[in-house]
Order: sequence, then structure tokens, then C-alpha cells
Amino acid sequence: MGSARKQWDTLSGDANLYRAYFIPGQNAFLWQDTDNIVTAQTVDGKVLKRFQHFPTYGHVIGGDLETYLFADEHWNVFSGYGDTKRTVLSDGISPSFLGSGKLFNLAIDRNNTFFVTAGVDNDRSAIADHSPLNSGQRFSKYGGVTLWNAVTKQPAAKLRGNSSKTHATISPDGQWVISGDENGIGLFWNTDRPEIRHRLAGYHSGIYLDDAPFATGDPRNWDESELIDAPAGLNNFTIAGAFIHNSEYYLRFGNNSHVAALYEAGSPWPVKYFDLGESPKLVTYGSQYDRNTAIATSPEAGILAMGHQSTGGISVYQFDPDKLTLERIWVVE
Repeated sequence: MGSARKQWDTLSGDANLYRAYFIPGQNAFLWQDTDNIVTAQTVDGKVLKRFQHFPTYGHVIGGDLETYLFADEHWNVFSGYGDTKRTVLSDGISPSFLGSGKLFNLAIDRNNTFFVTAGVDNDRSAIADHSPLNSGQRFSKYGGVTLWNAVTKQPAAKLRGNSSKTHATISPDGQWVISGDENGIGLFWNTDRPEIRHRLAGYHSGIYLDDAPFATGDPRNWDESELIDAPAGLNNFTIAGAFIHNSEYYLRFGNNSHVAALYEAGSPWPVKYFDLGESPKLVTYGSQYDRNTAIATSPEAGILAMGHQSTGGISVYQFDPDKLTLERIWVVE
């Protein structure tokens, strides 16, 4: 698909919607059909890799086309396939996909250094306290945002502070992890110092100061110094985040909102807001947080693709890093 030709091809009428995925550093994408065959192919149709598998509820592959990770419906995570398949995370029978209304999302950096998992953040324990392989316990200790070593497949850091349904991603260069949740909390970490948590500014309230000496409810607990005017239709409750220009800029998408916020990596302040359009209604509208699977970006190309709420089809947007614009260039009904 190219924005100049505006051409599309139907690859399959029986595809697994969990999910198509842009491959980091490649002019290619990953998908799975309902016969459980996983295919990595270029946008010109060249098949780079294809293998028999079983149903996935989210999967990613590194630019080397060897580092393959996937999750099942119970939030277990695995690496490899066929004879190379091994369990990475299986430490509880709950939360599950059906019980939590959200996929256990996965993200990997371009250099295959780190990957990130995120689901429902409800645990504050340290990595040393729990093994990622302990299926006998009821509740997972790794349901929140976790940074993993992509080589060893071992947890590197728990990135805590979100609440309830949480989405997280990692910058293509592996330097930044950003997260957002259904309670409006946005956070980011530098992977060189994962023990230091940074808060994203709320669109209307600013940054909550953890060390402020004032009583609860005192407005001096919030830093509003660099807020920009927020348009109507914004929603702090985050359904997804995605890098849109290499590792420099990313977008934050609100639940039941057609407005996206642009942030610069390493800064807590929103840079600009983009109205993505009220019609056709976008996939951000609805009741389930598994809708984030229909939001994808290619940070190298500056492309955002989003599904529509109920009519099928997608809207495609082009980001201009010099003008800081996000223009809808194509609507496929």
C-alpha cells in the first residue's frame, strides 16, 4: 500500500484479527489466518517467512525475523514456534483475555534488545519476589507493564504505577517505554534507568507532583506550567500509544475520543493535539480495550492506520515531523 497509489489488496477473507503488525525496520508486516498460518510479507507481496502455528492473541516479530513472541488468550507469553517454542510467561490463571476485556499487548524494539508486555496493572511486587513461570497461582504478578530482555527472555524491570487496563509500547531505538491506562494515568521510563518513573501531563490538570507537601486536593500539587490549550473531545483514559516518527514522537489515543495527543519522547508535556475526524467513526469508540489491536503505526514512514468502529475499513494518516501535522490521506470503506 502506498499513499500515492492508494491501492489495496485483500490477502485473506479469514484472517485472525489479533493481529496485523508492522515489522520494525522492515517494509513488511506480520499476520495470521484462521488456519493458524503466520505470514511475514512485504507490502509488495513477497513472503519473507511463513509457518504453521496456533491461534495468537497478539504477536510481534523482530526485524531479524527470528525473534518471535506471542500471547495466548490467558495472557501467557511464548517465544519461537514449532520446535523452538518455549514459555516466557505463565504465572497465573487470571487475569485472562475474556475476564479482563483486554489483550496482553506486546511491543519490541528495532534492535531486538527489549520487549514490553502490559495488561492490567494490579501488583506492586518486585521481580525478585516472583518467577514468571508459576502457573499454580491464581493472579499473575506480571500483569502490569514489564520490560524484558529480548535475548534471554527474562524480565528486566517491572514498570509500575498504572491502574487497571493498561497499554504500553517501546520506542524503536529501545530507549523509552510509554504507558497509559483507563484511569487516565500516563507514564514513561528510560530503559537505562527503569527504576525512575516519570509522569505524563494530564491534558487539563498537568503533572501530579509526587513530592508536593500540600494536602490532597490542593491545586499546588499539580504542575500546569507547560500545558497547551486542550480541544473538546479529549479523553485522558488511554486505549493505546504508538510511536509515529522514529523514536522521537508518539501518539496517545483516548478511549471514546477522536482526538490524539502528540508527545515528544522524554518530555511529559503534550506538544499538539490532532482531530482524527468524527466520521467515519473510529475504532477508539466502543466498550472493549482489545480495540487497540486496530491501531498501528509505521514510525519509519510516519503512517498511522486505524480501523473504523463498526463499518469495516480503515483510515490512514500521514505525519509530517517538520510541520507537526497529521493528515488523513485515505479512507477505505
